[in-house]
Amino acid sequence: MRRIVMWVGGLAVLLAAAYTGYWYYLVGTIQKEMGPWTEAQRAHGLDIKWQDVKLGGFPFAVRLHFHGFGVAAVKPMPYQMNAADIAFWSAPWDLRHWHFNAPDGARVDAILQSAGFDAKTLNGTVSVPLQPGGSADITATGLAGRGIAQGLSVDSAHLALNQPDTPPRTDHDPALLVSFDVQGAHLAAAPAPFGTTIQDISATATVDGTIAPAPLPQMLDAWRKKGGAIELSRAHLAWDRLDIDAQGTLALDDDLQPLAALTATVRGQNEMIDAAVSAGALPEANAGMARIVLNMIAQQGDDGRKQIQLPISAQNRRLYLGPAAIAKIPTIDWR
Repeated sequence: MRRIVMWVGGLAVLLAAAYTGYWYYLVGTIQKEMGPWTEAQRAHGLDIKWQDVKLGGFPFAVRLHFHGFGVAAVKPMPYQMNAADIAFWSAPWDLRHWHFNAPDGARVDAILQSAGFDAKTLNGTVSVPLQPGGSADITATGLAGRGIAQGLSVDSAHLALNQPDTPPRTDHDPALLVSFDVQGAHLAAAPAPFGTTIQDISATATVDGTIAPAPLPQMLDAWRKKGGAIELSRAHLAWDRLDIDAQGTLALDDDLQPLAALTATVRGQNEMIDAAVSAGALPEANAGMARIVLNMIAQQGDDGRKQIQLPISAQNRRLYLGPAAIAKIPTIDWR
């Protein structure tokens, strides 16, 4: 028995020594290759910079702690993120999937550089690099808008991105799977009768078509010309008594402004009419008839509230509920 214990103990020591050697070899290799790797990623449209980095995490993790960290990319969608302090960590046997946490917050600019957010906390997981078969799952809290988003704040937001294992080969193949959930969006102002807090905005969608790296307006125009579209499988809006579930297709017109063809289930249609009147999109003289017609076609839902099913569309910078224009859509400047 003593001999067996000695053999087992010796084997454990050898395994521990081998693992320790492997960990230090791995960390040394990562430290050596970080510079060349970031240079290679720039050719793919991913720019990563930092002021200082420390490696650690022994024995069960590889941990990279960055100061003055910044990342910018054009694919799978344009974004920039900067954090004074952020850590990434992964299991030594799986360096493709990394967790990250920016406890002191971060500055995020996505899609439009003129609109961004400062987040109190930012954390999640990401596969490196985000290429076919890759994914990112990001949660942010305490978001405060900047630029054209000034006055908008968000309690929490969750974003998940997944790329199919096979890159799109035709203009109708999926390029990116997206889902997001925004809880507690606080507006600077809102049309009556709504309050300034939108309780929930969420969606799941597929971005179809090839996306070629380029400045954002040119990238969107090329994507549009090739028939690029967003297939919305689920969307939900909860704003006071207004509750909308929708699905359909989103695209861009020749001026890169939104086009939409959706089928929606609407609860709280009277509040929507009131908001359209308050915003000046629907004359008061027409509001009464609109209420009568919508209430006539409404049916009682499972929750006891009246609901209507009808098309929602967007074109020529107008939002339509059925045939009625209920709101003007602000022009989007993609520069």
